[in-house]
Amino acid sequence: MATRNRTAVTINHQTNQENIKNIKPSVVPVNLKRAALGEISNKVNTLRGAQPIDRTSLLQKKKIVIPKRQAVKPKVSEKPVQIVQPVISDIAKIDNGSNTAAISTTPLSQKRRGRKSFSTDLLKFEDIDEEDKGNPVLVSIYTNDIHEYLRTLERQTPITKGFLSGQEVTPKMRSVLVDWLIEVHQQFRLMQETLYLTVAIIDRFLQAFRTIDRKKLQLVGVAAMFIASKYEEMYSPDISDFVYITDQAYTKLDILEMELVIVKTLDYSFGRPLPLHFLRRYSKAGKALPIHHTMAKYFLEQSLVHYEMCHYPSSLIAAAAIYLAFLIIGNDEEDEDKHIWTDTLVYYSTYSKDDVLPAVSDIAAIIIKAETNKHQAVRKKYVHVKHMKISVRPELKSPIMLAIAARSNETDL
Repeated sequence: MATRNRTAVTINHQTNQENIKNIKPSVVPVNLKRAALGEISNKVNTLRGAQPIDRTSLLQKKKIVIPKRQAVKPKVSEKPVQIVQPVISDIAKIDNGSNTAAISTTPLSQKRRGRKSFSTDLLKFEDIDEEDKGNPVLVSIYTNDIHEYLRTLERQTPITKGFLSGQEVTPKMRSVLVDWLIEVHQQFRLMQETLYLTVAIIDRFLQAFRTIDRKKLQLVGVAAMFIASKYEEMYSPDISDFVYITDQAYTKLDILEMELVIVKTLDYSFGRPLPLHFLRRYSKAGKALPIHHTMAKYFLEQSLVHYEMCHYPSSLIAAAAIYLAFLIIGNDEEDEDKHIWTDTLVYYSTYSKDDVLPAVSDIAAIIIKAETNKHQAVRKKYVHVKHMKISVRPELKSPIMLAIAARSNETDL
C-alpha cells in the first residue's frame, strides 16, 4: 500500500512539472541582484536602468493613449526683453560740465576677437607676444601686466646700498657664504630660481635683522636655502641633507629655529621677483641667441657673489647683463655699428641706455677680475660644456670689456 502511494505521488509530481513547462509566464522575472559591470557594457538596453523589454507581449496589448496637456502660454509683457551683451569700456571720456562718462558699446566677444597686446598700439615697438597668442599656456594677453606687477613687488622690497655697515657680518663674509652656497646648489642639483631666491632671502634678512654674529652666518645661509628649496623645488632636500652639508656644525633644531626667525622677520613674504625672471623676458625682446642668454646668466651669478651689486634692482641688473652680452658677442646678422639697446628693449625693460650703463660697467669690472678672484665657484661652474664654456671665452678679455670696466674704476675714484 505504501509502495502504491509513493508511485502515485511520483507520477503526479512529474505531471505537474510538465504542466509548468508548458505554461508561458505572463510576468517577466525581475533580477534582485544588480548585473555586473561587464554585463552592463555588453548588453544593449533601450531604456537606461530598466530590464529588457518583451516586445511580443507589447504588440498584443492595447495601446494606451495619454491625452496631451495643453501648453500654457506665458504672458507676454508689453515691452520686449532686450538682450544686452557685456561690453568693455575703451576710455571713459568725462565731461567737465556734466561729469558723465561716454562708454564704448563694443560687445565683449568682438573685443576679444580683435584684441591684441597693447604693445602693438605703439608702432615703433615690436610685439614680441604676437606668435604666442594661440598658446593659452603663455597667457600673452596678460604678460605685460604680470611683469608690471613684478616691478611693483620689486619696489616694495628694495635692498639698500651698504646695508651691512655697522654689523658684525662683513661684505667678505657674505661673499664667502654665497660662493659656498653656489657649490651646495650644484651638489643638490637644484633649480636656478632656488639659488637666486636663497641670496635674496639672505640679503633681505641681514638688512632687517642686524644682530647676526659671524658664527651664525652659515646657519642663516643654510636656512635660507632650505626655505628657498621648499618654495621653488618640487622635491626639496631633506633637512638632514643640510645638516650633513654643514659637517654637523648645526643640528636640525638649529636650522628649524633659524628658519622660524627668517620667516617672521620677512613677514612670510618670499615673492620678490628674481633677475632670472626679467632676463628671460629681455632675451625674448632682444632676440637673444643661446650664447647671449647663457653669458648673461654667467654675469648675473657673478653679481650674486659681490656685495657691491646687491643694491641694484633685479630688473635693472638683468637688463645690464643682457646688454653686456649683446655688446661683446657680435651677431652675424647685424652690422658692426648695430644699435644694441633697441626701442623694443627700452619698452619692455622700461630702462633707457643711460639707466643701464652704470650697472654694465660694474659687471664688466667684476668679470675682468674673475680669474684672479678668490671666489671661483661660478667660474668653475661655467667652464663645463653644459654652459658653453662661457667663463673661458676670449670675449671676456676683449678691449671692449676693458674699456667698460675702466669706466667703473673711474666712477669709484
